[in-house]
Amino acid sequence: MRARLITVLLALAVAVQHVAAIKCYQCSYSGPLGLQGCEDEFDLTDNRYVIEENCQQCSKLKSVLNDKQILVHRLCLRVSFSDNGCEEETNNGNSVHACYCNKDLCNSAPRRTAGALLLISVGYAAMYLLY
Repeated sequence: MRARLITVLLALAVAVQHVAAIKCYQCSYSGPLGLQGCEDEFDLTDNRYVIEENCQQCSKLKSVLNDKQILVHRLCLRVSFSDNGCEEETNNGNSVHACYCNKDLCNSAPRRTAGALLLISVGYAAMYLLY
């Protein structure tokens, strides 16, 4: 009986997925005439943000309205909303770029992929020239 109880408890322990709480930046920016300090190019020395704890996922949402006004929101999500990564939706001159991540303070910087693509391209070119 005792061995069966231990086996059941071990099976439950393996089956339950533990999700560690993380910290996320939380702030909002609403364009040149609105709230400052949470722009796309995030200034960590500005201190116009809050560090939220006990988050399951961090997010950064960047909205462009009528091709000009930019809104940026960095958020602490108490439940996982999406897979890690970014997605973008555009409609009639309005766009929303949403990124989700699950490491401490991972919603600080704009997502940069051009540098990684350039590095990969240079690596492939070097391999092609050398071999």
